[in-house]
Amino acid sequence: MTYKLDLKDKRILYELDRNARISYSQLAKKVMLNQNSVIYRIEQLKKKEIIKEFRTIVNVGKLGYITSNLFVNLQNTTPEKEKEIIDFLKEQEVVNWIVSVEGNYNIGFSMITKNVLEIDYVWKHLMHNYINYIDKRRFTIMNKTVYFSKAYLMDDKINDFEIMTYSDPEEVKLDDLDLKILDILANNCRTKIIDIAKSIKVTPKTVISRIKNLEEKQVIVGYKTSMNIEKLGYHYYKVSFMLHNLTHEKIIAFIRYSKNNPNITFYLRDIGGEDFEIEVQVKSIEELKEIIDDIRIKFSDIIREYSMMLFYREHKHYHFPIKNNT
Repeated sequence: MTYKLDLKDKRILYELDRNARISYSQLAKKVMLNQNSVIYRIEQLKKKEIIKEFRTIVNVGKLGYITSNLFVNLQNTTPEKEKEIIDFLKEQEVVNWIVSVEGNYNIGFSMITKNVLEIDYVWKHLMHNYINYIDKRRFTIMNKTVYFSKAYLMDDKINDFEIMTYSDPEEVKLDDLDLKILDILANNCRTKIIDIAKSIKVTPKTVISRIKNLEEKQVIVGYKTSMNIEKLGYHYYKVSFMLHNLTHEKIIAFIRYSKNNPNITFYLRDIGGEDFEIEVQVKSIEELKEIIDDIRIKFSDIIREYSMMLFYREHKHYHFPIKNNT
């Protein structure tokens, strides 16, 4: 079921997407409603399952972790067997994201690990249990990711907001108190300061100071709202490009184009996969094709080929490897 939202609801979603920890009073000023109305509208959006979660975006590279992505194409499977494979992946602590895919692959998932051995552990067990059901696969290590706001919600022509996260060679050392705070915020970044303080038995002032420090060290790089965009009539695609004749200026122009398109919500550069990947949220395949064709025209001199996948069901999404840290 899809919902048609009024301008106030769209603005609430837009602001929560940019900063999921924004206070109710600040949000009320931005949308020009009283605070009680804002709270009511958010609760209704949650009830309709348009708002799924309020997430903290953690730069896990600052904690000494690497993020890898694996897409697999299945063969000789049934829906029951596919569900069994997904359930197996959901049980793996290092697997933080799983999605069902339509396109060149059937399942995509990412892992947050300290080293290659932890990746190998999951891969060996996956292959041991399901080798006869796995055809081709694609493995990459994430190098740089940038989240944009959902500017299309407000019919904006360009994005004016971004959250950048990438692995930094300088690892930040955190103590148990920092990790406990990250644990709580990863589950719900809108958790009240006083509730965090009570949970970990410190003063609210200490919690505020620690969160500010985590932000300044760029361990916490932002706060996003996870939405069920299908309920708004949108679909979620990944488009991957193989490039050639590259120069620094041309890749910067491609990045600038991505930021300036309101339907592009994410771009990624990784090691081992395609040269440039974007994630696009649109209402139809025709709208997606218009964006891709425009890219192919504007960057015809560097695009060798492209492919696309539809992400149609998310099974797990978590930004912080809690159990590996505590």
